[in-house]
Amino acid sequence: MGSMKALLALLLATLYVASRVAFPLEEVEAVGLVHLEAEPLLLQARLLPGEPWLWVGPGRLAPLGQNPWIAEARLEKPRPGAARLWVRERRPFLPLPDGSALAEDGTLLPGGGPLAPGPRVEGKGPLPKEALLALARAYPEAQRLRYTPAGLWVDLPEGTLFAPEPGLLLEYAQAVRPKGEVYLYAWGVSVRP
Repeated sequence: MGSMKALLALLLATLYVASRVAFPLEEVEAVGLVHLEAEPLLLQARLLPGEPWLWVGPGRLAPLGQNPWIAEARLEKPRPGAARLWVRERRPFLPLPDGSALAEDGTLLPGGGPLAPGPRVEGKGPLPKEALLALARAYPEAQRLRYTPAGLWVDLPEGTLFAPEPGLLLEYAQAVRPKGEVYLYAWGVSVRP
């Protein structure tokens, strides 16, 4: 019985060593990248040539979850000795004054400001992410969105809109807008040409 256990232990040790040597990772690629570079991501996920292919699993992607630019990452093993890191990046949407950007899902993307196509965002106080994203979608022609504790402004080519809360601006997005400054309140609308 003791020799059977020793034989089984020897067999398992041999299989373990063989699995680390017999199928090394020879080919590694990262696909789906737009703004990120492959090499640092592969290094972070420990997807390097020479690693044991059999031991490369989805657990290696955990460190990539800390990167705000990565919306989704998957690991594919198309054949023995090959691994593919598939990445879906978040897209910058609203440029912020500090050079970062808000992604379409509200995630803060460091350095994404120059890549963001949306209107410029300026403001003081806590960043109202959801309100800014909703306003940018409701007013695609907006040139600038501003926020303060007093309310929000939407700068359009034909004028400026102000409301103390985003809901009023969202309701007004469907209305015919006069030129000039428009102030929206729960009790009415004030227009200054």
